[in-house]
Amino acid sequence: MIILGVNEGHNASAALLVDGKLIAAISEDRPTRQTTRSGFPFKAIEECLALGGITLAEIDRVALSTLHLPPKYFWIPRESFSIRDFWREQNEFWKPRLFEGKRPVYMDVFKDRMDPSRFIYDPSLIKDEDDCVGMLEARLRHHERFFGLPRERISVHDHHTCHAWYAYMVHPRRLDQDLLVFAADGAGDGVNGSVWHGVRGQPLQALHRTNQCNIGRIYRYVTLLLGMKQFEHAFKTMGLAPYGNPKYGQLAYEVFAETLQVDGLGFSYRIKPKDHFFHFKERLEGLRFDGIAWGIQKRTEELLSEWVGNGVAATGCGNVVMTGGVAMNIKANKVVWERPDVHSLFVPPGSGDESLSIGAACKVAVDFASVPGETISECLPMTSVYLGPSFHDDEIRKRLDRTSGLDGCTIETVQLPRIAQLLAAGHVLGRFSGRAEFGQRALGNRSILADPRPREVVRTINEMIKQRDFWMPFASSVLAERKDDYVINPKNLQGDYMTLAFDSTPEGQRDMIGALHPYDKTSRPHVVERDANPGYHALISAFARETGVGALLNTSFNLHGEPIVHTPEDAISTFLRSGLDHLLLGEWLVSKPGKS
Repeated sequence: MIILGVNEGHNASAALLVDGKLIAAISEDRPTRQTTRSGFPFKAIEECLALGGITLAEIDRVALSTLHLPPKYFWIPRESFSIRDFWREQNEFWKPRLFEGKRPVYMDVFKDRMDPSRFIYDPSLIKDEDDCVGMLEARLRHHERFFGLPRERISVHDHHTCHAWYAYMVHPRRLDQDLLVFAADGAGDGVNGSVWHGVRGQPLQALHRTNQCNIGRIYRYVTLLLGMKQFEHAFKTMGLAPYGNPKYGQLAYEVFAETLQVDGLGFSYRIKPKDHFFHFKERLEGLRFDGIAWGIQKRTEELLSEWVGNGVAATGCGNVVMTGGVAMNIKANKVVWERPDVHSLFVPPGSGDESLSIGAACKVAVDFASVPGETISECLPMTSVYLGPSFHDDEIRKRLDRTSGLDGCTIETVQLPRIAQLLAAGHVLGRFSGRAEFGQRALGNRSILADPRPREVVRTINEMIKQRDFWMPFASSVLAERKDDYVINPKNLQGDYMTLAFDSTPEGQRDMIGALHPYDKTSRPHVVERDANPGYHALISAFARETGVGALLNTSFNLHGEPIVHTPEDAISTFLRSGLDHLLLGEWLVSKPGKS
């Protein structure tokens, strides 16, 4: 059976399952070059089908994620919003609506941001900008026309169902362990927190759903109050938090702690704000920015830890899975896995809305494959995280030959010992090789790489290449054979996807200080198994032979504010617009003048 999963909300994406196996998954932001892209994912669908060698006519089922998507966000795509636009949204739309008894029209407030070309659905089916029911009918009719399928072969699945089923189905030990799944995000289909239980491969059962799990919503608005984009920069707030301390952060923490509380498997309020933006804006006024970050991070960690603990106590299951946008908070994940009652913690790659398309497709596969009382072992969708496109070396060379701007650059065939020597000498390179990894973390194939030993490399990459905030840490790619040398992982948790944080060992602080958080020395490693990525494993091994260090500094191959590179042209453009010394493009090494 051929199933195509589609997410049309923010972080739009597509995923292709063939006979229960995940063949491809792509976020629309990569090919369109626009972060957090929303809307129908034309390009992602096209590329997924091409990777599977599938035509539109061969698709058996289409699985859509999320029932309720307001049409106003299709007419006015918020991925183009600036920070000022998000503040305007609060002041000119939400404040009059919540505090002044007015009913402003969103599309009037943001008429300057309307993009009618992006609205591909039948507007006659939609009565107003909040008509999610009409919007759903318009979406379904569009899918019928686009895919040439009857309505009965197109299904729509609840937002949190998609989150949970994705995380559950890609868990490597789903068939021999009971699993407890927690999904938390900003909101989706009226829910922002849910708890699920899966018994040794049998279908997931929902234990609790709530619309009061406002951890993600509060964190998002605090990020905006700190002057950063609410949908893109929560990771910056998390990276800033360790620089704060109780002296400056306690007052902010108390502001957060007096509101949202854990209540069994759900949540309630001690003091219920009328609004999560203006409430905190007023009460945090005059407090230090790093103290605010410290306070919201500490409270987030407490809430998630208590929530998980209640779930473990209620079910007796200590094998925890976390998904949804809140699961991207790796520092909170660390507090969760350190709980003595948590036996294991798994956070899948791309746990935000980009994976909803996979979750929807998995749910359809399970619905058609499972028999009551039997496990769903025939559905094993993720055998690799490298689910995007790749490019043949001959085609890459042709693209290099016809690209302007490379005058004076040298192009040679890659030799791993030479790459290792360049890295050991302090050179920084971009690697574009093999299939693109899925999710928001670069896992070697679309990565910027450097020697992790010098502290100065952080400043070099931040100022010359990534052009991002000075306090943000980098990550590491660590040979699986050396992981115990560098990080403290007493529960032997899976660290393949940069979704978990660990304390570092003394050897880790010696060998990869540039790839640790500068303040607390924690690591969010990408553990590289030989079988998972032979080429990347061989490169790090060559560096280990040259230096004795079994790790590299690894950060995503993009400039600040841009998606990770998707094509050879993207890689070349980023190389030329940055301070990168070299570009490792397939089997070709491109070096700037004076760097060879």
